[in-house]
Amino acid sequence: MERAIDPDLYRKITQMIFGAIRAKAVYAAAKLGLADELSDGPLTIDELASKTETDADALYRLVRALAGEGLFEEIEPRVFAVTDLGRLISEDAPGSRRYLSLMFAEQTDPLFDHILESLRTGQPATATAYGKPYWDWLAERPEAAETFNKAMAGGAAMRLPVLLDLPLWNTARRVVDVGGGNGTAVRALLERYPQLEGIVFDLPHVQEEAQETLTAAGLRDRATFVGGSFFESVPSGADVYVLHQILHDWSDEEATQILRTVRRAAGGDTMLVVLDQVVPEGGGQHPSLLLDLQMLVLLGGRERTENEWRELLSAGGFELQQVISGVRSSALVATAEE
Repeated sequence: MERAIDPDLYRKITQMIFGAIRAKAVYAAAKLGLADELSDGPLTIDELASKTETDADALYRLVRALAGEGLFEEIEPRVFAVTDLGRLISEDAPGSRRYLSLMFAEQTDPLFDHILESLRTGQPATATAYGKPYWDWLAERPEAAETFNKAMAGGAAMRLPVLLDLPLWNTARRVVDVGGGNGTAVRALLERYPQLEGIVFDLPHVQEEAQETLTAAGLRDRATFVGGSFFESVPSGADVYVLHQILHDWSDEEATQILRTVRRAAGGDTMLVVLDQVVPEGGGQHPSLLLDLQMLVLLGGRERTENEWRELLSAGGFELQQVISGVRSSALVATAEE
């Protein structure tokens, strides 16, 4: 006798298969700014369509579907309000995920057409999809780079508390954020700890945005931007170096090279803080596992377990001292080895 299909399993696999449609629907809502349009209160679908220059019937079908996912609420027939969940794709929400949605849909999704290539070769699919490595592709496209930087800054709001609360900042005087992007982390650190001075170190194409961040916060007298490649050199003389969501972008060999570059610049009593995901041992569901696939296909990087982090840091000249778990990532605190 044929075994009956478990309806719960059937629903689960169907949800997984349809996951791409859900992600694209969220992207469409983020791109159109629906959560922003509803920030002042509910609107009819006709009003929302007028504001977003869309077809009312088609828009209703989108918003209705996303109401089923909890982003919006149909408070009266064809009248919608945004929920707390939906506000996370608005422009100015704390920890906004709007630009992450845009980045995944516009930059990353095409890569997963080539996931089988990455699975067969162990290499990223960017050469096939973009014709060049992702960072080179991004450097040539200011609009895409801006989306990427805003996506990273949005996620920093959830990741930064574990960094900001580390006791080591009470005695530190100088910090270098290696691969510091638009300066979000340095800004937060200097605002919290008035004795700190900071350097944002990253590729030259992000200099203008980083300087705008620091200027807007009134920190240009305590913070500077230095351009360069962390494969070659980083500014020396800091008490603390930060690698914020950097090392997971790279293979073990490349990540080791980055760490060794930092170690050459570091003094004997320098601290290193790596802010990244830590894959739990023993399996089970965890956000880092899907992110690990993202790193494989996009960059050839990887997420790592605590033991893998310990080995990587040692290969780069650092000794892992402590792992502190946060909401979106963990802080791995290391000291320079002699």
